[in-house]
Amino acid sequence: AEPCLLVGDTPRDVQAAHAAGLPCLGVTVAGWKTPADLAGAGAVLPGYEDLDAALRAVDGLLAPPLPIRVLAWELTRRCPMACKHCRGAARDADCAGELSGDECRRVLDTLAAAYPAPRRKPLLILTGGEPMYRDDLEALVRHASGLGFPCVLAPCGRFATPERLRALKEAGIRALSISVDGPDAATHDAFRGIPGAFDVALRAMAAAREVGLPFQLNHTVTRAGRHTLRAMRDFARVQGATRIDYFFLVPVGRGAAIADQCLDDAQTQSALDEILDLDAEGLLPLHVTCEPRVLARLRARRPDAEPPAPGGHPGRSGFNGCMAGAGFCFLAHDGRLQPCGFYDDDGGNVRDFGCDLPAAYRASPLLCRLHGGNVCLARARFGAGTDA
Repeated sequence: AEPCLLVGDTPRDVQAAHAAGLPCLGVTVAGWKTPADLAGAGAVLPGYEDLDAALRAVDGLLAPPLPIRVLAWELTRRCPMACKHCRGAARDADCAGELSGDECRRVLDTLAAAYPAPRRKPLLILTGGEPMYRDDLEALVRHASGLGFPCVLAPCGRFATPERLRALKEAGIRALSISVDGPDAATHDAFRGIPGAFDVALRAMAAAREVGLPFQLNHTVTRAGRHTLRAMRDFARVQGATRIDYFFLVPVGRGAAIADQCLDDAQTQSALDEILDLDAEGLLPLHVTCEPRVLARLRARRPDAEPPAPGGHPGRSGFNGCMAGAGFCFLAHDGRLQPCGFYDDDGGNVRDFGCDLPAAYRASPLLCRLHGGNVCLARARFGAGTDA
């Protein structure tokens, strides 16, 4: 007889199937029966040494899918830059409390187990701080890639030499994102708080081109810089970027001190219209992050536009509003879980669950509520994480 999987409330169901000559595993709607109960009822699965091994083999396939499509992972908060808008107020000093290499590998192993084949594993965005400060970065990338995770890196650029990028590419990094907050050195350096930051970004892009690593540009939209949207698109094209992502300023971390640089409603609508005009030119793929109203503008102007895919993977429109609650999750350097890096509410800590990320996620009321699909009436109109 072929093995079967039986769902039932008691070992009696297993006994009945066993009596009918059907080798089976037994589960209840609430979870697995105890191995002792099932073994006594005659539950077996050919090909495994014992029932425990069989349960472990199929448990991941039966568990509810973990709704993470993209995990942004702050490997460290240490950074040589002093950006005015930094959500984490990162500084160039040792970062206390960051997850150790062993803890990081435990996070990766447990997350991989939640996505057994043929499920697609989440995209890992390895960020900081400056993730290249970590001596074990290549080893962690190699471990993640070996588990099947697609990995991209978001460095500040200071350590992005051709040699280091080549090693990271060989370990499994598929692409980079490099932040440029002005089309010239004066603007970018002032925003980044470090003289020479613009040249650092240029060298990082040159190194990426040399080793064949695709990269996108991230650009923060502010009142002072709202007139440079086209210039930044053109700059990204000249540099060979695969796309540009316009991040609208969120006043958290050090960004709270420049909250007056957030666009007002009229300026936001004007900026969104200009970005949509640039997108219509078709010269470079564009994306908008942290401004959910882009979806309303998009649908008003292009009623037939393809809706965004969840989790930061945009459809052909290239716009998906707010990341939080849309398949996106943020893991802080110290193990805290957040809906996104700018949403600094308590989503639990993986350390409280032995660095088992799926267990920590499923135990988080905040994350489960946001990803449950009923956050607000504006969800369908503006994007998953929008707060009406």
